[in-house]
Parts: sequence; C-alpha cells; structure tokens
Amino acid sequence: MLTKRQKNLLELLESQDDFLTVEFIANKLGVSKRTIHSELKLLEDYIQSLGKFLEKKRGVGVALRELKENTLPKESDEISDIYNTVTRRTEIMRTLLFEETSVSFNYLSEIYMVSKTSIIKDFEFIMRILKAGSNIKLKSDRYGTRISGNEIDIQKAYLQFNRYIISNSAFYYENTVSKKLNLLAPYYGEKLIGVCTNLLYNYVRDNSNAISDYYVQNVLNIFTILVYRNMNGYHIQENQETEDYDYTLFFEESAVKLLHKASLRLDFSYTNEDIKFFSQHLISNRFEPLPEENIDDVLVNKLLAQVSKALNIDFSNDKKLEEQLINHIPPMIYRLRSNNKTENPFTEQIKTEFPLTFNVIWVVLGEYEKRLEIAFNEDEIAFLTIYFQSAIERAKINRKILIICQMGIATSELLMNRIKNIVPSLDTIEVASVAELEHIDMDQFDVIISTIKVDVPGKDVILVSPFLTDTDIEKIKSSGYQPSNISKINPLLEQHHLKKFISSEFIFVNTDFSSKEELFEVIGKDLIEKGLVEQEFISGLLHREKLGGTDLPSGAAVPHGNPIHVNQTIVVVVKNKQKFKWDKYYVDIVFLICISTQDTLQTRRILSDIYNIVDNSKILKQIRKKSSKTALLKNLGSEQDGKNSRK
Repeated sequence: MLTKRQKNLLELLESQDDFLTVEFIANKLGVSKRTIHSELKLLEDYIQSLGKFLEKKRGVGVALRELKENTLPKESDEISDIYNTVTRRTEIMRTLLFEETSVSFNYLSEIYMVSKTSIIKDFEFIMRILKAGSNIKLKSDRYGTRISGNEIDIQKAYLQFNRYIISNSAFYYENTVSKKLNLLAPYYGEKLIGVCTNLLYNYVRDNSNAISDYYVQNVLNIFTILVYRNMNGYHIQENQETEDYDYTLFFEESAVKLLHKASLRLDFSYTNEDIKFFSQHLISNRFEPLPEENIDDVLVNKLLAQVSKALNIDFSNDKKLEEQLINHIPPMIYRLRSNNKTENPFTEQIKTEFPLTFNVIWVVLGEYEKRLEIAFNEDEIAFLTIYFQSAIERAKINRKILIICQMGIATSELLMNRIKNIVPSLDTIEVASVAELEHIDMDQFDVIISTIKVDVPGKDVILVSPFLTDTDIEKIKSSGYQPSNISKINPLLEQHHLKKFISSEFIFVNTDFSSKEELFEVIGKDLIEKGLVEQEFISGLLHREKLGGTDLPSGAAVPHGNPIHVNQTIVVVVKNKQKFKWDKYYVDIVFLICISTQDTLQTRRILSDIYNIVDNSKILKQIRKKSSKTALLKNLGSEQDGKNSRK
C-alpha cells in the first residue's frame, strides 16, 4: 500500500501539467530533497503500472506523463490506415524488440511514406517510452540503428512496450483484462500468454499473500517477458548490477517452480540468474501495509462474520483468513474510494472456477457499499474470493481435482470449465501437462481426470474426452466423485430453498424483452409498486452490470442488486420468447435475485439452487419448453423438491 507521503507526492504531480522542481516538492511536503529523490525512485514501478512515466529534465524538474499518444487516430481509421502515427511507432518498436534487426531512417521513411524528420521524431518518442526506468540506448553503425543494453534493461524496454500497446488500445479504460492480454498475443504468441497466465493464476491462488493485488498484472507482464526472452536464448547475466534484496527461500522456490513449469510446457532453459531476477520482482512487487491505526478491525470482523453466515461455514477460528482480510480490505476501500482501479488478470478464471463463492461474496458485500461510499467491482471481488476459497481448502471442506492433457493448457482448461458447469461447488481444479507429472505430489489430489492415457501409481485415472460428453460425465460420477457440498457444515435452517422465494406473480413467460435495460425497467417498476424493492435497487442493477456481466454461456443470466434496497426477498424468473444480447452471451432465461439484508443467511442456498438449474442443460431445455407460469413454477418446484428429498 502507498504511504501517506507517497500518496501526497502523487497527488501533487497529478495536479500539475508543468514540471515541478524537487525543491518545490520538498518544501510543499515538508521533507528534504534527498527524501523526494528516494520516494520518486520507489514510485517508478507503481507509476509505470498505471500506464504513466516520470519525465525528468535536468535543471527543470519532474512531471507525470501518460504513455498514451497525445492524439489518437479516429476509431474508423485505426484499422484501415496503416500509416498513422501510433501504428507506425508500434511497428518500429516491434521490429527493434521482437525482430531484433537494425533499421535505417531512410528505409523507414520510404516504406511509411513520411519524411526522415518524422522518423527521427518517432525514434525520439520511442526512446522516451522504452527508456523509462532503464539505461537502454540506440546504437547506430553502417548496418543501421538498433537497441543496445544489458538483458535487464532490454526486458524493461519490453515492459514499457507492453504498457504502450495496452494504453493505446480501445480497452485501456475498460475492465477487460483478458482482452488486454490478447493484445500482446501477436507479439509473444497465444500459447506463451496462456501458459504464463495459467501458471501465475495457480501461484496466486495457492499463495494469496505472496503478491500485492496492485501488482499481479505487473508480475504477469514480467513473467511473460522473461519466458519469451529465455525461449529465444537470452538470459540475465551474472555480472549485471542487481538491487540488494534480502531474499527469502520462499520466493526463490516460487520463482524456480514457475519457471520450471513454464519450461516443461514451452521447452526452454533458464539460468540461476534468471531465477534470482524473477525472485527479485516477486519480492519488490509488494506495497507496505497500512499503518495499524488506519485498519478498522470492527469492519473486518463484521464482514468476515457476514460472509461466513452466507456461505454457511464457520471461519471464526481461521486466523490466517482474518489476517488476510485485515491486510487486504483497508487498501481495497482506499482504492475504490479514490477510483484507483486495480486490474486482476484472473477474474474470469476465478468466476469460472469458483462461481458460488464469488457471487455469494458480491451479494453480501452489496449492503456495505452505501455505508462505505464505494462500489465493488469484479476484480476486487475476485481477490476476496481467493482468500475465502483458500480458507475453504484449509478447512478440508472441498476436494482437489487434477486435469491432465498432452500440453496442459487449452484442452485442460476447456475440460475444467465443462466440469464446473455441471454442478458449481467449492472444489479446486488444477491443470497440468504430462511432462509436469513427475514434479507433482499426486497424493494431494482426490480425483485425477485425463484426456490421454497416463499411469499414476496408486491412483485411478478417469479417461475422458476434452469435450466432456454425457458418457464422460457418467464415468466421473460412477467413479465415486460427487462435488463437495458445504450444507453438512453448520447446517442452519434446513428448509430454506429457492422454491420459498419464487411465486407465480413474479414468473414471466414468453416476454418480448430485447435488452437487459428494458427488462430491469419493466420488472423493476412492478417490484417497486408492490413495495418489494426501492427505486435505488434498479439503478444498482444497471451499475452492477457495468462492473461485469452476469450472463452465462448456457443462455441464462443471474443479475442481483444491493440487499440494502430490498424490502422482501424474491427471485424473479423470466423466460423470454427470443434470446437477446446481454453482455457477452445471448440470453433467454433470467433469474433476477432480490435478497434483503435480513435474508443474507440464505444467499448461498439460493445461489447454489439457481446454479444447479442454469448450469444443467437438460433442466434449461425443459424450462424453455414451458408456455405458462403454472407449468414453469411446477418445473422449478419439482426440481427443488427432488433436491430436498436427496438431502
């Protein structure tokens, strides 16, 4: 977390467009010039992670600048005009970094049909971007001009290139980390991006305190670049200057594990210096915690108790979870209040792997938004989900599943998503390639599923198709595996079911909605008139959707609003005549969830029952066939009654 002085320093720089002298800043903050120089150095990585850089001019001062081009081309021209400034500069940087060839100003002037003066200006701009935080130089000789520097400086230049690409994309201001990562695929390759993302996600999930949430995206960039350079035969040199860190065995082991797994999947070698370099970044990409007086223990404990009740699990004795929340929640609140968006590159994976935990936490936290004057977003909920899911694993409530395929990437992740879509549970799924098996402790897994024939001593391996057919599903079930169910832990009020909160009055069949906005407006008006929700509930639904769509690949959507604006818990069911575009997917079945604060305890049960419906293609097919409220209600009721009898 930023210190108070660092925050004040940043605010001062952001408030001024012109250069500020170090002396002026020191007087303003009441510290020495030497302290300001030190603080500026400490802030460089953080500033770069925001897509900005510090421009320094000797005798003039320092200013905060955007990596973004001053003038972006019109959207209609961005694809078609290959000679615009942004594209030209991007292509020159790509040639220098990824093709590693020398270029001549005359040649570039000819192919881009601009003056040599324009090319020179391009290089001046490019070097301002690539040199931020490094000593990289341009070297010119009779063969042309190329980039020169040691391996650390070159990798820093790659990092600046990544930030430049993202900052000049249409996704810069959107909460779409996956799309931002896809922007880098043409340069690093989809396979490399996929492997690095998957491995770092597993690392963060298993070591949730190891990397500050501020810096997860930054570490992913650094990991991707290091692996790319290693694959092309470049390594950190032993005689290069490195900062003097107090290394811990934990981070060195973490760096080894991540690089080793990547090397098995992508077939490259790495050195001890590469490990040391990566370990430095795992350590340095952390902010110091907030001062103790800024941490509201009462809020943390109350929040912990609320989520515990909603998930129906007793977390009161989990001191590690409590410590994690105490460290995480205050800076999270600060970020949200100051509109300082934190990107979580694993949000989509977390939503897919742990949908029940994710949505329960979001519903419960809704009632705190007004009190704290903040609005939670998907990225922050995803970080919290990791903490709670880790606590669930420590309580041994869930099971661990290993999925194996030839390469351990695309097919295994497809399989993981299919399994999670069968029945959402609290189970943890990991993926691995065949080459990784000898380095994995197989005893930690309760179930092993593979798309190829493998022999694991002492374990039964379930052989399935990557597309998980109905036969495969039956094979998994017949093996004895059943998704974990937490209802047996602290069973509370067993008779609370989804059926209790559904009435024919709020079942809508064969509607003609063409957008979620129209659906919210029409149904919301009815809910307000009957006194079930307040007016703010409807605007809250729209705001929630902007932070992340609630639609699912199955053609269903599960929107939910803030509990503090709900007077009586009700679940509205809509079966539309035709599918319409919700966010990512086309939807024709909607479960609109309205949970009041007094029914927060029922959140987990309600969501669990709904997910058991929307993730079951057979049940959805039956619902789509219903043409009356009575028939639809009976279908939902019989499904729930069946569940109750099994319990």
